[in-house]
Amino acid sequence: MKRALVLLAACGGGGVQVDQPVTTQVGGCDGMETRVPSEPGIHVDPGTPITWSTNPPATGEHYAVWAQFDRQYTALERGYWLHDAEHGAIVLLYNCPAGCPDVVAGLVGVVQRMAIDHGCTLPIKHRAIIAADEFLPTQVGAVAWDVSYTASCVDPYLDTFASKYYAQGPEDFCNDGGNFGGTPIE
Repeated sequence: MKRALVLLAACGGGGVQVDQPVTTQVGGCDGMETRVPSEPGIHVDPGTPITWSTNPPATGEHYAVWAQFDRQYTALERGYWLHDAEHGAIVLLYNCPAGCPDVVAGLVGVVQRMAIDHGCTLPIKHRAIIAADEFLPTQVGAVAWDVSYTASCVDPYLDTFASKYYAQGPEDFCNDGGNFGGTPIE
């Protein structure tokens, strides 16, 4: 039997923390949501090798720089996008070695349906990014600080995930990150 320790988070809007991973089946597409025990968000230099306790990572060490919000990346190291999650972003992921424009279009739709964050300075509308992730164990994933979602396809639960966990990071602010290329999400 899994036991969860419920605490009010000191930062990030009162999220639920757990003392061990808790996985719940959600949505369709074999969707699995996993809440993980929070680890210190230690900032390390870009390029520093990092070993995470979960796949995809949802907590722990990450690079000292985060990536620009409202962008789609075909190549972005996990250390950057995990810092985005620490800032309360929703990180939407895909793993499609042969390409999957329908999946990417579905993830873009999730970001486009998100409520505008009035705490951001234009042109930023959302603390959200989409990134290809060759290490993702499924075709589709999503990360917020201390929680991840994996699925075999784009599912309406992604909208729920984005709404439920948006702005829940311990560094809850909307300043833009580093320019690592990518394409703006319109």
